[in-house]
Amino acid sequence: MIMSVFLKSNRIRTNIRVGKKKIAYSVLLSSIFGFTLGFVAKILDSPIIPNEISILGYIGSNWGIWIFISTLIAVYSYTPKIAATCVFIFLISLLFSYYTYTLLFLELFPLKYIIFWCILALLSTIPACIMWFSHANHLISSIITALPIAVIAFEGYKIYLSTVEYYEKSRQYENVLVSDGNYFYMLGTEIVYALMIIIILLLVPKRKKQCLFIIPFSVVGFTTLVSIIL
Repeated sequence: MIMSVFLKSNRIRTNIRVGKKKIAYSVLLSSIFGFTLGFVAKILDSPIIPNEISILGYIGSNWGIWIFISTLIAVYSYTPKIAATCVFIFLISLLFSYYTYTLLFLELFPLKYIIFWCILALLSTIPACIMWFSHANHLISSIITALPIAVIAFEGYKIYLSTVEYYEKSRQYENVLVSDGNYFYMLGTEIVYALMIIIILLLVPKRKKQCLFIIPFSVVGFTTLVSIIL
């Protein structure tokens, strides 16, 4: 019901009419981008990666970065249907290369994980379709934009809490946290998450003044997630 209202309404954001070649190009680009990032994510998640850049593998193993990329893909698609298609193709291509690497080089075939992530990729078409409407000068667009920001901020906050909680169990909390580099590891992760939020605020709103609404809505969403989940 909600989806049909969004798809039939041009009052929020009008569809951009494009030819089949541009649509095919968008899908192909999403596929190549997803395949490449899936391969890179698996390599960065490998134990052979130096500690200096292993933080990238850690970030890639969380939801925030993929929500961020999927948001931008959806926002800059031509129509909500194309947004749903491109995000799905991106995620499926990412999963394909990620688990192909796992099978060929690590000789593992985690079928349950593959099925789980494929189902999520399919379900992602719904929020992708809705996110397309965020790039418009409308109050609803501001609310929609606040959703991925709230989720990304929440995950960054969870990473911070889990890191601090882990090291608080040590008697030499401050020494251990700083000496083995995990303080800077955590700090780097939080900086990346903050940058993702800033980029969304810069690129997604149609007008910069919408941030006056997006930020309060994001705070409400973040607070709600904290109160319900943590």
